[in-house]
Amino acid sequence: MNKQKNVTISIPVEDAEYCGLTPDSEITIHAGENVLMVTPKEMTVLQAALATRSLIEVACTLIGGIRKTCGKCVERRCADSYPYGPLEEPGKCPYWDAEPEVELSDSAREALGIPKGAKLQLLPDEGEGLVCAADYDHDITDIPAQVLAALDYAGVCRGRLDEAVMNNEVIRHG
Repeated sequence: MNKQKNVTISIPVEDAEYCGLTPDSEITIHAGENVLMVTPKEMTVLQAALATRSLIEVACTLIGGIRKTCGKCVERRCADSYPYGPLEEPGKCPYWDAEPEVELSDSAREALGIPKGAKLQLLPDEGEGLVCAADYDHDITDIPAQVLAALDYAGVCRGRLDEAVMNNEVIRHG
């Protein structure tokens, strides 16, 4: 027999009422990576559209927090504090087309003692390089393409974004 563990969440009455929920409302819980959303089980098309607007507002708040942490490429270039590449192409961030720098086959990883899912790092030297497990767990390549597109649209500096992801920086939002 599989026993489920439940988590109890308290929602202030005024917030529940604002959302159209009453103590006897049937709800649907939508769970995603780092988010939990509760909606009424039945909604009109207008209610769904208004809920979508609220989701967009939350997404914009989160994107704003990321942008505040990472800055905009244009701002960083104008302040002459852009350590992520040459300034020869003022409108183009060198991280614009970020791809994993190194790829190894599973057998090569095994021979080197590098776990299958570990990020790789290339330490270049004249005419050769050293491939090793990176000293970070995540980088910009872990951000889904559609989220990266929204961050690009918001002007977030990809170089600084990559650094913030690698360093597990915490943002403030809301």
